[in-house]
Amino acid sequence: MPTGIAGLDDIIEGGLPVGYCHTVVGGPGAGKTIFGVQFVYKGITDFQQNGVYVTFEEPPDSIVGAMKRFGWDLLGEQDGGRLALIDASPISPQERVLMTLTLTRGGFGTPLVKAGPLGTETFDVNGILNVVKDAAQKIDAKRCVIDSLSALMLQYKDSFELRQSILTLIKGLTETGLTTLLLSESPGDRSGTYRFGVEAFLCQGVIVLRMHNREEKTVRTLQIQKMRGVKHLEKPCLFKITDRGVEVYPEAPIFGQTKGREVEARAWGVQV
Repeated sequence: MPTGIAGLDDIIEGGLPVGYCHTVVGGPGAGKTIFGVQFVYKGITDFQQNGVYVTFEEPPDSIVGAMKRFGWDLLGEQDGGRLALIDASPISPQERVLMTLTLTRGGFGTPLVKAGPLGTETFDVNGILNVVKDAAQKIDAKRCVIDSLSALMLQYKDSFELRQSILTLIKGLTETGLTTLLLSESPGDRSGTYRFGVEAFLCQGVIVLRMHNREEKTVRTLQIQKMRGVKHLEKPCLFKITDRGVEVYPEAPIFGQTKGREVEARAWGVQV
């Protein structure tokens, strides 16, 4: 399945294996939400594949507003029955009502699909799965994004329950036949090494987004940590967030053309 992310498909044999879950891992500000929205939005506009977007963190109006800078009209796609925004963010009922009214006044005709939000007794992973399955069936969706798995940590105090919840979610999503991106926040240490959760071992593919600070400049890299059944580029690649969204540059040097590029890159936690 083509991702719709410029440069990425070139390093994974044309796209993601269909019908599986893949996790996108990165620290705060790495670009995970933009990556996820781009996957769903370009699926609709470029490949005629409808999508479902589940948010456990930001309310949908926040995501809708932020994505306008890229020219992505999420509400228009939802109005047209091509996108389902599922809101499971931990916001108060009053905020939820105000949010819905705001979206309605902005031309949003169809109510958001609701689910029990995180932090409440009504939250249930199986309930979320049922909402996703229902929404996907109604709009004949092929793509799905979960934003993000890290938010589930707010719900579970016990690590075993958390792992069981993630296992249930991945198993259930795989059974739907949707090609899914599971966004996951994972802080890296000073060497650039990330601590992967159980989802990295259960998913078909793992894409890691990293940010490296070099003097006053931030350099972003993308690396395919694994992609089962797909021949992929193993080295990290430079990527940028442009006014068109995420763009990957497989051939570009990460820290510029220097004699000691490999040594310099390793010093910033990037394997070359």
